[in-house]
Amino acid sequence: MPRGQDARGRLLEVARRRFAADGTLAPTLEEVRREAEVSVGALYHHFPDKHALAAAVYAELIGEYQTGFVATLRDSDIAERGIRSGVTYHLRWVEQHRGEAALLLGDRLDSDALRQSNREFFAAVGDWWRPHHTYGMLRPMQPGVTAALWLGPAQEFSRYWLSHGETKLARSTVETFADAAWATLRANTIEEKI
Repeated sequence: MPRGQDARGRLLEVARRRFAADGTLAPTLEEVRREAEVSVGALYHHFPDKHALAAAVYAELIGEYQTGFVATLRDSDIAERGIRSGVTYHLRWVEQHRGEAALLLGDRLDSDALRQSNREFFAAVGDWWRPHHTYGMLRPMQPGVTAALWLGPAQEFSRYWLSHGETKLARSTVETFADAAWATLRANTIEEKI
């Protein structure tokens, strides 16, 4: 364990690895504490219980995921490319981060950090979305509805895929979900373009 890293960082690093490998129920706080090489006092100073530690890991993971998603959108100046890239990013992230994805696709662990991350994420997605809606390429953005239509099917498939132990996602699978998201979110009528 790197000694230069602070106690909180070491606890998060170990918990993230252990939770991703074994789920949040299996590792005990004591196991995480020992592996992180921190004192009992340091553990409880940063995380009063296992739920607080798991919520912090969850918020950290979702923040990293969202940062990559927003970067992908910002690299996509065309609406269709952005919608497809968002789905591709999601599915490839799940493929590359199996354990972490299983955590994020499980029970949502609410925290102030998660709420802040979500506010920033949806503001950034809205900033990307707005001009594409204004010039008539995308439907109006309704955060909950838009998120469900854009990534909901891919997320549900991700749960299925993770539970079946497959190691690779077929390109055709990614394209199927990207096609569906684009077909659902693009503006289809004159009224939607106004």
